[in-house]
Amino acid sequence: MNTRLQILAIAAAASLAAPAQTPATAKPDQEHAHSAALSAETPAPLRGILIDASCRDFSRYNLRLAPQALPAPAPDTNAKAAASGATASGITVDARTLDAERADAMPHQVADLVSRQSDPTCAIKGGTHAYALLLADGRVADLDEGGNTFADAAVKADPQGRAMLAGQAPGFKPSVIVTGHVQGSKIVTTAVKIVPR
Repeated sequence: MNTRLQILAIAAAASLAAPAQTPATAKPDQEHAHSAALSAETPAPLRGILIDASCRDFSRYNLRLAPQALPAPAPDTNAKAAASGATASGITVDARTLDAERADAMPHQVADLVSRQSDPTCAIKGGTHAYALLLADGRVADLDEGGNTFADAAVKADPQGRAMLAGQAPGFKPSVIVTGHVQGSKIVTTAVKIVPR
């Protein structure tokens, strides 16, 4: 047992005594690989259009389309009927009962309903949780989890984004500057800023 411990102690001492390879003593090809790795990790600004990463159609034609407009509000044809009571197939319902029933049946009919529906043109809507960047050359790169958080904060800070989230404006495709570096098909993001076009 003591022999094993002595052998392990000698091996540990030898590994500690071995000179560590520093960048000054590194081989030239290792220096090149190290500088390439650093330049790949240095954040760089990327300009493009922020879109919904969960969109189904990333064709160039679809991505260049304008977001869908909000539908016109439907006229309230039941206001008169609700004031006097509504009649359907011989059944008359007073206004108070009608309001109570309508409140139970229609809770999802709120102002921001449209903002939570997906947009076929990949515009950002209220239900967008994953973002992507459409670059000038037509490539699409997804943002990483941190980038999604930065993009979400930028959308909520933008006046048009707030109007969209409140159901007062359609989805939108803002022009942005994303600071980060590309790793494969993702952008490791350190900042997202919405800029005027």
